[in-house]
Amino acid sequence: MGVTPVILASSLFAATHLGMSHGEIRRQLVQKLGERRFRGLYILVSFMTLGGAIWAFSTRRGEGPVLWTTPAWIYPVVYLLMLLALALFILSFFTPSPTGMAARVLAPRGVLRITRHPMNMGFALFGLAHVIANGSLADLFFFGSFFVVGFLGAYHQDRRKALELGPAFSDFRDQTSVLPFAAVLQGRTRLVRDELPLAGLAVALVLYGLLIAVHGRLFGAEPF
Repeated sequence: MGVTPVILASSLFAATHLGMSHGEIRRQLVQKLGERRFRGLYILVSFMTLGGAIWAFSTRRGEGPVLWTTPAWIYPVVYLLMLLALALFILSFFTPSPTGMAARVLAPRGVLRITRHPMNMGFALFGLAHVIANGSLADLFFFGSFFVVGFLGAYHQDRRKALELGPAFSDFRDQTSVLPFAAVLQGRTRLVRDELPLAGLAVALVLYGLLIAVHGRLFGAEPF
């Protein structure tokens, strides 16, 4: 079977995650099930398909054709991407994005000044970092599915919120960005240090250090 289970499971994870949230499909499911049951089904399917992808990958990591070999000089970029990914993911719990399922205050603050989709971008950068560092076909499909879900999912959420909230969301979108730091670099917003919780940053740094320390034992691959 080779890498086929990884390809199929990873593709299923990405396809169902994005497909169930897509315009007309989501609308019909919500109409039949109700918003609350739809969210429950969406979460259940996401965990089941992700679990299947993890299981398939765990037995076939590194298998298939090696499409590229990562040069040593690019690894610092990989580590920085992972640090940013982890920081965005942790900070997303301190300042939840209004682009999520439950709309919140539409105002750029905290991590939302970096990206209005901190959790999605955390997943996307995690996937991107591991795709860069691992050139086998199995790794490309598994980690690539995280990038696809995180990156395309952000634009999916934008489109849905624009339809739901109208001009209020447009104003928020104009002051923020999907890509991390893009709105800051373009002068559409500015970072405010006091809005970034020190506890969240500390947790991210500690977890980052722990993951580097145990990466080889947990995943069978040394980070350095």
